[in-house]
Amino acid sequence: MKTIKFVLPFFVFLFLSCLCLSTWANSSIDNNNIVITDYHQIFIPCYDKNGNLLIAIRMYFIGATPYYLVVNPYTFATESAPAANFKNRNISSKGNTTPGYYTWDQIKNTPYMKVLFRYTSGPYPMNNYGVTHAEHAVNGEFLTVDMCPSAKPFEEQFFKALVAIANRNHQPVPLAISLTGIWMIEHPKEFNWLTQQEKANTLQITWTNHTFSHLYYPDLPINQNFLLTTESNITHEILDTEKMLLEKHQLPSVFFRFPGLVSNKKLVLMMRHFGLIPIASNAWLAKGQQAKIGSIILVHGNSNEPQGIKDFMPMLQYSNLNLLPLSKAF
Repeated sequence: MKTIKFVLPFFVFLFLSCLCLSTWANSSIDNNNIVITDYHQIFIPCYDKNGNLLIAIRMYFIGATPYYLVVNPYTFATESAPAANFKNRNISSKGNTTPGYYTWDQIKNTPYMKVLFRYTSGPYPMNNYGVTHAEHAVNGEFLTVDMCPSAKPFEEQFFKALVAIANRNHQPVPLAISLTGIWMIEHPKEFNWLTQQEKANTLQITWTNHTFSHLYYPDLPINQNFLLTTESNITHEILDTEKMLLEKHQLPSVFFRFPGLVSNKKLVLMMRHFGLIPIASNAWLAKGQQAKIGSIILVHGNSNEPQGIKDFMPMLQYSNLNLLPLSKAF
């Protein structure tokens, strides 16, 4: 009996200790994030429950559940949902002559596929390959903000100025943020601030893939630098940034910006394989290029290129400045 009296309190103590440790461990986990596995490229046309044609460009798993990242080929918008939500045949089609099959002619003639092929075709200049301005007449400009790896804080006053405009006009300011995975890792508070502005409906963010690491060596020539380095793992550079965004409940877009705006034919054709549209610029402000109607403006929001921000800030005072979502360029 003495042994039982001694052992019982010991096991009670052990149980309570384990319970406390478990509670502490669970409290340290960010339950807002998800864990994605087996994230990979696919190309599967499919239909949603309303019979709308979509194209799945990524597949992954959350637990045992397969998910698709799909693009609407008419609006360029992306969506993430369980693969079971989509069908490979159009269940809303009627009649024996339309059994629900899509055709390649139908797919290739969608706006997304036309743009994808147009901006992954030759010629292939090494510098500034991709979309530089709107394809049609527009009443505005397109702001793209690069977030390359940086040891500095982000351009806080610049972003707050955009939020102030949104609050004044009672509508979100559209911009495309060219994001690198390393910047996300090294600046979690700043990244969270940006996502909070999106939730608050002050910034309408299009997340543009800018690779994971944005490798750059100042002692190498341009034709051996950035993604052209022999060590670059292009699949990793593309997919890991998208995966990180999805794990933070953010949607990757179908747009891609080459680091340094440097590329070659092989890289461009890989963009086609991954379903990504290269975005360049005809108004890299820090290089002295002037923005005009329809321009894709390029500035850096990571404090690595303050001249571009300095040149852009006065533009916010112009009554005729009208920023547009990147998808409106097509």
